[in-house]
Amino acid sequence: MVHRYSALAGLLATAAATPLSIRNDANQTMVRSFKDIPPSTDLKYVPCFDNFTCANIEVPLDYDNPDVGTTNVAFMRYDAPNQPAMGDIIWNPGGPGDSAIEFMLEALEMLTFLLGDSYNIVGMDPRGVNNSGPNIDCFAGQPALRDYYLLELFNNIDPRSPILLEKYYQDSGAFGTWCSQTLNASANYANTPATATDMLHYAELLAESQGQSPEEAKVHYYGASYGSALGTTFASLYPDRVGRFIIDAVLDVEDYYFGNWSQNLLQADKAVESFFRFCYEAGPKCAFFRNDSSADSIKQRFDAMLEDLEDNPIAVTDVNFVQFPTTVTHIDFRGFLLISLYNPPALFPSLAGIAAGLENHNGTLLALATGNGVMPSAECDGTSPEVSSVQPKLLIACNDNNKRFTVTEENVTALFEYDKQLSTYVGDIWPAVIVPQCRNLDFAPPENQVFQKFEKVNTSTPILFTDNVIDPVTSSYEKMSAFYEGSVILLQDAVGHGLVVTQAECTAGYVQKYLQTGELPPPGTVCDTQFEPFASTTSAKKRGLAPRGIPNIPF
Repeated sequence: MVHRYSALAGLLATAAATPLSIRNDANQTMVRSFKDIPPSTDLKYVPCFDNFTCANIEVPLDYDNPDVGTTNVAFMRYDAPNQPAMGDIIWNPGGPGDSAIEFMLEALEMLTFLLGDSYNIVGMDPRGVNNSGPNIDCFAGQPALRDYYLLELFNNIDPRSPILLEKYYQDSGAFGTWCSQTLNASANYANTPATATDMLHYAELLAESQGQSPEEAKVHYYGASYGSALGTTFASLYPDRVGRFIIDAVLDVEDYYFGNWSQNLLQADKAVESFFRFCYEAGPKCAFFRNDSSADSIKQRFDAMLEDLEDNPIAVTDVNFVQFPTTVTHIDFRGFLLISLYNPPALFPSLAGIAAGLENHNGTLLALATGNGVMPSAECDGTSPEVSSVQPKLLIACNDNNKRFTVTEENVTALFEYDKQLSTYVGDIWPAVIVPQCRNLDFAPPENQVFQKFEKVNTSTPILFTDNVIDPVTSSYEKMSAFYEGSVILLQDAVGHGLVVTQAECTAGYVQKYLQTGELPPPGTVCDTQFEPFASTTSAKKRGLAPRGIPNIPF
């Protein structure tokens, strides 16, 4: 059977040691699963996945209370071509819930272009994510059932319908009740402050293995999106242990911990408006272009199409694309629209084709993109991934929120209304990303793993904050940079989520100079790029920070 996708669900698509021993001799077995690496309190790397080495570190669930028990944290390292390396730089791609190890296996080239060859790059799966414990999968051992449930939970949410909004409120509460019954108390310890301490623990183990003082070990780090929450949390908790730190695609992390997430949308509509401009400049290369006289003309047609779709959902019955009749709605389109903003070079061409079809009352391409009209996979098909990026997102974010946001039906309704004011294009769907699912969860981190608040600190190394001039879902670099004395902001002239949406020599040059020497760019630096989302259809092959759950679209 064909696996079903949803654009919205895709959004919900971070002691003492013995000396480090990296053995690459031919006699060692090449590991291809972390299940084959027994957790160890020492830092023991073994060859894995052909071009990497892997370590599975046993850590206390609570460093202040070791009697609670332990879990494992998975690390995968790419050794820099130039050895000895200047250090290990830990990488986090976002989420919470995205796997750094999976990203490195799929898109290492993006990281090496940006970070250069002076540091080993270490992908760390945060607690509860992919290869790391504890288990926070509410449907453990039933991946197809889990994916089907999540699609049902997040499909058919329309805040303009009081009945559907009430249904979603009840469904999201049921999620928390269900997970509270199926998970154990170890889920309390899957949170960002604990993961930040795991990063420090890794640096201390690494230092000791190299004959250095663990107490003086520094963490080198590159984190994007949720990775900015993990990075700024670490820098606030352990300011004297900050090494080279690059914080990209910057969240309003205060807003993240509060559980609101609304400040993510500050540039969302600007990102949509960039589509009109890029489409106009591309002309016939953009499928939505119709000899328009201006970008504003394209915007007017786009807005009219979307308004018509709100009132007139479109039936799709083409047997070449769907397995059964289905109907696409403005919520389906808004979900795909939001995802496309993450990585315009990869998805703006698809967005243009979908919008062109909808303008002609043809929803086939939208159904193909979102998976409407396709039978969900069954357990026997074996097509669902064993682990989910959505489940960790919900549990980790709810633990970090720690019930700061009071989830009532009235508050959820008001949040949808508020987000719609922030973004006319995607505000209708954004609150479903996380907030309502927290209300009936019985989990909470111990007091020592609750992040309290941000205050201005002086880190041992100044931090480099980075982003695009327009980031659709994280644009709070000025606010967060202000908490860290001496930090500097580097922007690149592009649209999308994080630096990896394009490859700019200027950006990579400043980043690598900072990593090698600690020298920061001059304040106010904006790097030029050759950012053209419609330049080539091959750009759709690029992997960025877009949420998972996006199928291959044949245009």
